[in-house]
Amino acid sequence: MSVNPKPQTINSVFGNTKYYIDFYQREYKWTRDHIESLLDDIFYKFESEYNPNIDINTDAISKLGWYYLNTYVTNEYNGKMFIVDGQQRFTTLTLILIKLYHISNELHLEERNEWIKSKIYGTGPEGKSFWMGQNNRIKALEDLLKNGRQTNDEQDDISIRNIYKNYNDISSYLDEKIKIKDKNEYDKHKFEAFLLFLMQQIILVEILIDNSADVPMVFEVINDRGERLKPYEVFKGELIGQLDKQEIDNYYKIWKDQIDKLILNDENEADNFFRFYFRSKYVDTQGNYRDFDGEYNKKVFSKKWDPIIKLKRNPNRVKEFISKEFKYYSDLYAECLELSENEGTPLFFNALNEQDRQFLLILSAIKPDDSERDKKIKLVAKLFDRHFTLLQLLGCYDSNNFTETIILLNKNIRNKSAQEIKEIFDDQLIKDIRESKGISIQNPFQYSLFKDANNSFGIRFTRYFFARIDHFIAQEVKLSTDSYYNMVRNTGSVNGYHVEHILTDIDENKQLFNNDEELFYKERNRLGALLILKGRDNLSSNKENYREKLKTYSHGTLWARTLTEDFYHKNPDFDDFCKKYKLQFRPIKEFTQESIEERQKLLFEITKLVWSE
Repeated sequence: MSVNPKPQTINSVFGNTKYYIDFYQREYKWTRDHIESLLDDIFYKFESEYNPNIDINTDAISKLGWYYLNTYVTNEYNGKMFIVDGQQRFTTLTLILIKLYHISNELHLEERNEWIKSKIYGTGPEGKSFWMGQNNRIKALEDLLKNGRQTNDEQDDISIRNIYKNYNDISSYLDEKIKIKDKNEYDKHKFEAFLLFLMQQIILVEILIDNSADVPMVFEVINDRGERLKPYEVFKGELIGQLDKQEIDNYYKIWKDQIDKLILNDENEADNFFRFYFRSKYVDTQGNYRDFDGEYNKKVFSKKWDPIIKLKRNPNRVKEFISKEFKYYSDLYAECLELSENEGTPLFFNALNEQDRQFLLILSAIKPDDSERDKKIKLVAKLFDRHFTLLQLLGCYDSNNFTETIILLNKNIRNKSAQEIKEIFDDQLIKDIRESKGISIQNPFQYSLFKDANNSFGIRFTRYFFARIDHFIAQEVKLSTDSYYNMVRNTGSVNGYHVEHILTDIDENKQLFNNDEELFYKERNRLGALLILKGRDNLSSNKENYREKLKTYSHGTLWARTLTEDFYHKNPDFDDFCKKYKLQFRPIKEFTQESIEERQKLLFEITKLVWSE
């Protein structure tokens, strides 16, 4: 192997070489902080020596100090120059040049304008060619060069989105630096001085890797010592790097298309997917479950896991993995992410409770080309929600035990039929309740288990529980209620909901319990003595007695309104609802211990309806 370092200026880097982005490279992901850090450093050096009276020529500018922009690594293959490391800087420099082109245009500097253009693109037998415009970036760069802003529709490609976003940040930064203060015009002298400084005083060192076979090793060292890549980005290099160069494009396209779907809204979802995927298909114990935390990509190729997963030094297996398993299950995961944002779906309910391990169990249950695919998605998510909810309501939830349950379910439902999955979940739920309570039961829906359910499981779950109750009533009686987001997630003082104790902590209410404070506090925290109200309503009723609270409840949630007499006036749909499910709703004028028990039983009956089969 030979490594050939070569100092370069921006003037020499751009103008003759078309740069292709090696598949090892991450997408263009520089943020505003990266952009400002680069420009701050360049302008600090420039402005510390810039003299408004200096002659604008190469000799004069060469006397200014220089700025080192680090190394970049290239590899030439089949007549194409690939960037192994440095595309973030090169793409950013191209965006800076496009902005300088527009400034030059506005200043009517025709010669400078032509020079800058030659550093952005060249013209050959195939027409215009951007030096950094490969890998589907031509349209975005052409748009910015022609219009100075984004005119195309928003793109799904993360690199294209960042090109547009970062150009706006660069444009604002350079306007701030080069425009004359208090005037909406550019400082011509400063612009030309900065342009020459940028072109000839910014120094980069090119390191050319002669042998393409050495690129993976160099890339790994760069990642270990530089700005760290995400595990999925390193994993990409380790997988695709095993393929022949002529095969890479096909499999890289599959990889990129799938990753773009996963990271559309959150880049972390790519790594989340791989962690869930490898656990769903290979993990059977808690110890093995932890193996895929952190840098799971290293575990995949470890001595422990490679004999099972078989992706190390195995190009044929890599091609099969990318084109089949990865494509199928990443599509499945992306669909589940979308469903988890659709209000009312079982996946959405788990997402409200921040239970993302539902995805693990869905991936486990579904086989490639599974005929029950859609059925299993809904079934597993619904059973997961039921399991989590009932453990909470029955006082059986423990986070460590729940993790063990998930690992057991992951193993036991893997590739099973929908009917088998239902039976496995049912058995595990009974087992978890038995072990927690130390009793023998066959049916989780027993009032003796629900009787003492209170708000001890936390504010979010309490809000979630009452939101489900309200939406169930709303659906049955054809009435509207507030969104799940406001009821469960919104913490604002206007639209956010708070847990409301129907019995305020005042002497009048304690007397209902013969001033037995221990009994009073126990009863007022039971679910039957609770509801949720919008923030301002909750605050306004904070110290009121029950008779005054009823005025607030009359325009509160449906569950709150069932306490008031007006709700029952000419409400035939609600009457039918009560008859259909044999629910003993009634208005309550005086809220006593008996009222709490009555409401607790009503919640139990509705819980059975919402979270049964």
